[in-house]
Amino acid sequence: MKTLSTHLRLLAVAPALLLSACASYQGIAPSASAIEQIKLPATTLAQHTADAWPREDWWHTFGDAQLDGLIQHALEHSPTLALAQSRLVRAQAAAGFTRAGSLPQATLDVDGSYGHQSENYVMPKPPLGKGGEYISQGRAAIDFSFDLDLWGRNAALIKAANAQGDAAAFDRDAARLALTTSIARSYAQLAAQYALQDVLLATQKQRQTIRDLTEQRVKNGLDTRVEQKQTETSEAALRAELAQLATAMDVTRLQLAALAGDMPTAAKDIARPTLSATTLSVPQNLALDLLARRPELAAQRARIIAATGDADAAKAQFYPNINLTAFLGFQAIGLTQLFKGGSMVNGIGPAIHLPLFDSGRLRANYASKIADVDGAIAQYNQSVVTAAQDVAEQLTRIAALSNEEAATHAALAAAEEAYRLAMLRYQGGLSPYLTALTVETQLLAQRRAAADLKARRQDLQITLIRALGGGFHDAIAPLAHNQQH
Repeated sequence: MKTLSTHLRLLAVAPALLLSACASYQGIAPSASAIEQIKLPATTLAQHTADAWPREDWWHTFGDAQLDGLIQHALEHSPTLALAQSRLVRAQAAAGFTRAGSLPQATLDVDGSYGHQSENYVMPKPPLGKGGEYISQGRAAIDFSFDLDLWGRNAALIKAANAQGDAAAFDRDAARLALTTSIARSYAQLAAQYALQDVLLATQKQRQTIRDLTEQRVKNGLDTRVEQKQTETSEAALRAELAQLATAMDVTRLQLAALAGDMPTAAKDIARPTLSATTLSVPQNLALDLLARRPELAAQRARIIAATGDADAAKAQFYPNINLTAFLGFQAIGLTQLFKGGSMVNGIGPAIHLPLFDSGRLRANYASKIADVDGAIAQYNQSVVTAAQDVAEQLTRIAALSNEEAATHAALAAAEEAYRLAMLRYQGGLSPYLTALTVETQLLAQRRAAADLKARRQDLQITLIRALGGGFHDAIAPLAHNQQH
């Protein structure tokens, strides 16, 4: 009991030893501060609907069963998501390993030996001892140890490990969002290619009609073979464009198959998309809640917490490390005596490690951890700026889309009427073929523009969903970085 009392007194004087002798961390502190609020131009918030954040299964709003199947298959079989999940499991295992290190430890140690003993070491010469003889000795005991963690080093390491696990989970969510939106955008691109194919096929029918009319006019002596060759040239150019478009559609299907985690052979089974029109909307609480809606921002916040935990652990190394150790078992000279009552041993006491002079190693380590905190904050701030820019760009494009659509539809209607009148004049011999061809080219351009606008609206819907986090929500945000080091 006297020895234990002495150990406890040592624990009491450890702070005094620290103040008088330990290495110092003074003058080292983080310099960066995290952005706590996203500010967007007032014009981007002019239109909103209440509670308009995307759903977690947002792709169902397009009403396309094939798209639903592709995304579901990708979520179950994508190697990208499998890799993100494996990183999450590894981070969770690392956090469990760190937590285990802060709990009491116990091991069973059994050892024995047989050999010649020194006459001038632990055991003297006979007759007082057995030095100089061959003897056996052994020890069988349970050893206990427990880090008291008086300065919070283990708690800080657990905090860092848990935060790394959170970051890995958010990275998986970010990978999931990137995958689903990539599939949806490629799928919308395929839908746009089909729409363009419709335009080109309709134009091909028109040109066939013009060719038949021109051939009849050549027979009647109203046109020359020059006009006939012009019609043949325009038809051939259109066939070439249709062939190029077919190749592009095949490539898009291959991309969709790869994104879904399938082999290229699955591409041929992807049919024409049947995406329904969706309404673009802006959440009412956009600027307030965006920090909590982007998984990559949540991952960066978690990395700030992890870096802060590592810095706190590095700071705790300046203080005494006190472990409580104990043992209980048997120890004897002569293995036959090992488990007799008189061979029982036990003990308990502290083990204190106090850094006194380390040539600046602890300061350098702490400074590097603080630099990691500043770096994590800088990366987070850059991600916030990028997120704000992304949302502002999408909303700007959306705001301009309606006016552009109205102008395009008006131009298309005018082009359709101009083409109708030009064909009537050409049929009646009142205008040359070149006029009809020019008007038909303008009509094709307006039909392309209308199809392109429809595709852009669908793509903007998907990119807006991605910009708003695609149903992700981190209830912990925003980050309050008020740590004192």
